[in-house]
Amino acid sequence: MKICNTEAMKQIKELEKKKEILLYTENTKSTVSYKEGETKKPSKYDYNQTRTKIKELDTQIRRLKHALAIANSTVVVQEFHMTIGEALIYLAQLNNEYRQLETLSSKDKLERRITANGVLEFTECLYDPEEVEQAQNNLYSEITKLQVAIDRANLNHYLDI
Repeated sequence: MKICNTEAMKQIKELEKKKEILLYTENTKSTVSYKEGETKKPSKYDYNQTRTKIKELDTQIRRLKHALAIANSTVVVQEFHMTIGEALIYLAQLNNEYRQLETLSSKDKLERRITANGVLEFTECLYDPEEVEQAQNNLYSEITKLQVAIDRANLNHYLDI
């Protein structure tokens, strides 16, 4: 069966959610409480059946994640001439840089305040906040292009599962 990377990611989330529900059900339904003299209520919980289902889900998740790992290390994001894996790292780096520029651009070029003892104190940026804001806007455009290119690579590459 052939599916694109994006479908594989969605399937992984779905399988992980199923496993999470199964584990929650196991944690809440694997014991039964009753008082002395009362009849124990029957339970549909079956330890072996639950373990089998979890192992099946884990196997499917492993297969999909392995196929994605191979794709991430081999499929090239054409516009950026790097693999999906490299592009994801680059995206994280750009987002970190964006946050830093956001902090720098929020400052005034020159600030002044009066100290507790009445002295006028100045704080001046050693850069131009407007220039940083322009760089931030350019960086945002680059981040958007990279995200779209990664999405395109994930939608256009098919895994053989």
